[in-house]
Amino acid sequence: MALWPEQEITVNPRLQTDCARCCALCCVVPPFDADQGFGFDKPAHRPCRHLAGDDRCHIHGELAARGFPACRAFDCHGAGTWVTQSLFKGACWRSSPAIAQRMFALYPRYRMLHELLWILDVAIGRLPPADAAPLQRRMHAIAALCDGGADIVAGTDVLGVRREVRAELRARFSSRAAAG
Repeated sequence: MALWPEQEITVNPRLQTDCARCCALCCVVPPFDADQGFGFDKPAHRPCRHLAGDDRCHIHGELAARGFPACRAFDCHGAGTWVTQSLFKGACWRSSPAIAQRMFALYPRYRMLHELLWILDVAIGRLPPADAAPLQRRMHAIAALCDGGADIVAGTDVLGVRREVRAELRARFSSRAAAG
């Protein structure tokens, strides 16, 4: 069995991006770096100049052609939808400075956790059940953390969680690669 067999990846629906249910946090919260495929430099917590008042991109259909391949490839793995809908009940950062400040603080944390959930989901599908069990426990713990709410996530060392997940993945997959 190959370490990474060619197969379609089926991901948990919770981790799928739904831009129609988000308030464009990916276009506002992170900084843009032109050298990384964003077309121009943009500081964090400022809306992209192509973001319309309805939280949609003016140039979405032309992103790659207009110098934004990184935007075209970006996926928050459902973190923007989670923050907008689950934590803020559909409110938008435009509603008030207090909401904006809280959303801007939480979005990167949830984005990292959702990315870890996505990576674990994919990894679990590539391992035999016995090897996947510890990763499933880790995935359930991260999902429970996300479900725990904004205050719990805000007080969590998400970089530490990421380091732990990376170490666990390295251990699982380096031993499989060595076994060949």
